[in-house]
Amino acid sequence: MRKSFINLFVYFGLLSAAIAQNSGGDMIMIQGGKYEMGIDQSELPEIMKIGKDVPHMSPSHAEFWYGDECPRHSVEVNSFYIDKHEVTNRQFSEFVEATGYKAEGKWKEYFDEERKEHPVVCVTYQDAVSYAKWAGKRLPTEEEWEYAASSGGKHKRFSWGDRKDISKAKWRYGGESFFDGVVRLIFGRAIDTVPVGSFPPNDFGLYDMTGNAGEWTSADYAPYPGYEKLSWKNDTDAFEYKDEGKERKIIRGGNWNSPNPVMIRVTERKGFSLKTNSNEIGFRCAKDLK
Repeated sequence: MRKSFINLFVYFGLLSAAIAQNSGGDMIMIQGGKYEMGIDQSELPEIMKIGKDVPHMSPSHAEFWYGDECPRHSVEVNSFYIDKHEVTNRQFSEFVEATGYKAEGKWKEYFDEERKEHPVVCVTYQDAVSYAKWAGKRLPTEEEWEYAASSGGKHKRFSWGDRKDISKAKWRYGGESFFDGVVRLIFGRAIDTVPVGSFPPNDFGLYDMTGNAGEWTSADYAPYPGYEKLSWKNDTDAFEYKDEGKERKIIRGGNWNSPNPVMIRVTERKGFSLKTNSNEIGFRCAKDLK
C-alpha cells in the first residue's frame, strides 16, 4: 500500500512537471548580481573589426550604428526566472486557442506542422506582452536580458564567448556585399529559423540568446545613463526616437537573417515601434522570484 502510494505520488509529480514544461514553464532561475552593461567608446574600433565583412564598415559607421551601446555602466539585477527557450509557434498557438486572442502580428503565416518548435515570429510587442501575462510571466528588462545572455557579464561579445563561432547560433554568416544588402532590404528573404534548442546553451543553460529570432524586451528605447537625450546621435534609430509619439521598445539578440556577427553581440540593441511585425522578431519570457 505504501509503495503504491509512493508510485502514485511520483507519477503525478512527473505528470505535473510535463504539463509545466509543455505550457511554457521551462524556465531557469538566474542568480542576480552586478555587471558592466554596454560598451565603452574605446571599444568601437574592435566592434568595427568584428563587422569587417560589411563592405562599408568604418569607424564613423561603427559609432553611428553601435554608439547607443555606450557608455559601459554598472548595473545590478535581482534574481529572476527566464525561459530556457524562445517562445515557440506551438506555445503561442496554445495561447491563442485557449483565449481566442486576436494577434496584431501575422504569426500564422509561419506556423505549420514542420515549424511547431520554431520560435514564433511576426508578433508585435502587445502580442508578446499578452502571451506573457497569460502564462503568468512578463517580458525581461533589457538589463536582465543582457545579464542572462552574457552569463552574468562573463562574456563581453557573444553569448558563448568573445570569438565568433558559426556552430553556436543561427545567423546568416558569410557577410554580404552592398548589393546583397540592398536586395535584402527591398525584397527580404525566405525565413530560415531553426527549432529552439538546436545550438548549445550558454553558461546559464539558455538557448538561442543570440541568433534565430530577435527578442522583445520591456525596455523603452532610450540612451544609457550618461548620454543626454538631445545629443544622442550615434544610432540610426535615434532620429526616430527623438520624434514625439513614436514609442519604441528594445529588441535584443540579432536573428537568423543577421549577415554579420557584429549584429548578434550580447550588447547590440535596436529600437522598434510597438507595431513592428517582422519574421525576424520573437520573444521569451521572464518572471520574478516569489
